[in-house]
Amino acid sequence: MTVRTFLRDLSSIPDAAPETAPTMSETHDYTAVPADYPYYPVRGAVSGFQPKVLLTRSADGTFHSPGNKPEQRWRDWQYSSELATAMARKCLESKSGKRSHMSEEQIIVQYYERAVAAGGRYGTEEQLKWTFCRVAQTLGWPIPTAIRPLPKL
Repeated sequence: MTVRTFLRDLSSIPDAAPETAPTMSETHDYTAVPADYPYYPVRGAVSGFQPKVLLTRSADGTFHSPGNKPEQRWRDWQYSSELATAMARKCLESKSGKRSHMSEEQIIVQYYERAVAAGGRYGTEEQLKWTFCRVAQTLGWPIPTAIRPLPKL
C-alpha cells in the first residue's frame, strides 16, 4: 500500500457523528475540587536573567503547570476521594479484625506508608496525605501527625 492509497482510504472514513460529543450534563464540575486538595509542585524552571517555568495550555487556552490542568486535578481528586472511601472501609475491617491490637492512628499510618511505598501508584505523597486525612475524618479517628499536611506559608 502506498502513502497515496493510505491517505485516500483515510479520507473516506466518515467523521464522528455529532451525537457522540459530550453533552453539558456529561461534563465535569472542576470547581468541585476542594481548595485544600494539593497541587502538583512546579518542577521545571530554566535559569537565566528572567526565571522561566514549564506551562501547558489547556483546551480553553489557559496555561497551567504540568499536572495542574483543571481536568487533571478533577480526575486526581475523584480518584483520591474513591481511595479514601475504600481505605475507610479497610481501616474499619482491620480495626475489628487482625489489627485490633493497634491504635487507630497506627492503622492509618500503616496504610499510608504502604501507599507511599508503592511509588506514586496511588498519587503523590501530598495527595496521599490529603486522602488519609479524609479517611481519619470520615471515621472520626484522630489525624496522625505523620500525615498532617504542612502549613501553607
